[in-house]
Amino acid sequence: MDILNPITNLSRSRKIFHSEADFQFALAWEIQKEYPDAKIRLEYCPPGNDSKQYIDIIVATETGLYPIELKYKTRALSINCDGELFKLKDQSAQDQGRYDFLKDVQRIEGFCKNIPEMHKGYAVFLTNDSAYWNGSKSNNTVYEEYKLIDGEIKTGTMSWGKHAKGKTIEGRESPITLEEKYLIEWQRYSEFSDSRYGTFKYLVLSQ
Repeated sequence: MDILNPITNLSRSRKIFHSEADFQFALAWEIQKEYPDAKIRLEYCPPGNDSKQYIDIIVATETGLYPIELKYKTRALSINCDGELFKLKDQSAQDQGRYDFLKDVQRIEGFCKNIPEMHKGYAVFLTNDSAYWNGSKSNNTVYEEYKLIDGEIKTGTMSWGKHAKGKTIEGRESPITLEEKYLIEWQRYSEFSDSRYGTFKYLVLSQ
């Protein structure tokens, strides 16, 4: 099961989403069209795992189970697309967004390592917030090891900068460890050229 074709096809019919749940449902629908014999489930709790650890999308095919975790982070944007009004919230909190995405990758690795039926999984990040793919010119940010700019390699153990504190790391204190190596390569998803924050890009990391 390859997620890239469904995402490409989805970008032609849905250029923008109201929420992460909207994105989740639309992508699951597109995967079902691509793989009509597959069983698609949302908010799936793997057997033998913590009941609080739900997977956003699970795809069950003859070759096994494929877990998919999603992130949809937005900057404020109000736009009419194909006759439908979209009013996106300004979520900001990019430091936590970076951490949470890489935490998803760590979870996918854990599922694929510990559940025999799971051979491959995906973490997908869609955003119109350029702070994620541009990052900062400073190399002394609290999120230095979690940055997601093009060309970065994510592997090994990553931690917050020593000066990180307070709500930035509250509930996210634990370092993230990735066993595999992942190249950060953002791809263009859609473009609303007449709007600030009208560029949407996506990042896919596969185990």
